[in-house]
Amino acid sequence: MGEMPTIAGKTVAERQLLFAKACGCEGVIAFGGGVSSAAVALRHAAEREGMRFQVISSAHALPGAIADGDSLLVMQPGMLPESRQALDLLRAEGDRMLVVSAGPGTTAGFERIDLDRASAGAMTVPGKWLGRLISLPEDAAPHAALLRIALQMRLPEARLDDAMLDDGQWLVVHDAAAAERREATWLRSHVGASPPTSPSRWLAERVVGRAGGWLMDRPFTRPALLALSALLLGGSVAAAWSDLPVPAFALAALAVPAIESFLALSRLAVAPFGRIGRLPWLRRLVDIVLLVIGVLAIDGLWYRTVFPPLMLAAGLLALDRDDAPTYARPLRDRAVIAGLVALVSTVAPPEAAIMLAATLVLVARLLPRIPAEE
Repeated sequence: MGEMPTIAGKTVAERQLLFAKACGCEGVIAFGGGVSSAAVALRHAAEREGMRFQVISSAHALPGAIADGDSLLVMQPGMLPESRQALDLLRAEGDRMLVVSAGPGTTAGFERIDLDRASAGAMTVPGKWLGRLISLPEDAAPHAALLRIALQMRLPEARLDDAMLDDGQWLVVHDAAAAERREATWLRSHVGASPPTSPSRWLAERVVGRAGGWLMDRPFTRPALLALSALLLGGSVAAAWSDLPVPAFALAALAVPAIESFLALSRLAVAPFGRIGRLPWLRRLVDIVLLVIGVLAIDGLWYRTVFPPLMLAAGLLALDRDDAPTYARPLRDRAVIAGLVALVSTVAPPEAAIMLAATLVLVARLLPRIPAEE
């Protein structure tokens, strides 16, 4: 198993492994040598996903690795499988071979079957068929040999939409140059597309979209962003405790794009089929910190210190629950709110700054929606 092109920190083989995991596979069989850095990385990736890993150097070794009652998912070397349609077709009950139209398929690098169709580079075959590999030359490429067997045994076919080949969801990555071209579009399609009216998310997605490949190649990036977010939020509370309201709200504002960058990188780490689970709840930590530093920033009786930040927090949560007008959406961004409070606090008491922010948020919640033009 030689060196393979890399897309956003993972080799094409590792992305095939993620697709196989999404299909329900329990183990990985790689063809080639097992001592290359790509093979070692693939083994570690399989172990992280809880999958068995095995390397074979001959097609004749496959029958002994798969039980007759099992199915084998076979993928063409170098193929980047990211089509949800293909995933659904392969997960359906029964074995099948994916095919595409002959013209687009051969142009994309897949093997032509006849004048009408080409192999789409992926199929599931019954384990009991693998014994037929023994009759073929020992040095036969497993993928090509199994394709030949599948055609001889008339394996059922499922046609993949040709559009999958055009938009990059199903393609063959031939070399590092092709991987580099695909990486740019891959990052843009998976990082998210928040509008500029959500400035923190928009900024984080633009930065990660441009530097995501470099960031994903460095495993310390996500932990560093999480630590930076915690440091900024902790510093915010410490500043408020020390009667420094302006630095407190400024640090809270800076923590928001750091958290959004962490979430954007987390989405890339599990793309295209995984989910980041409860990580978006990290955004609620900012709400809690805003409430805490708001209380600490106001001097006076307890109800006077609690009421303004509590109204601000309630208004932000209420604004999140409904679709705000386009012109009011920036007020949903906690960095905008915290920055506004920090700015106003330089010329007015923090209590007045928090009340101003809460008033703006509540007004935005009550503003009428402007209907879209038909």
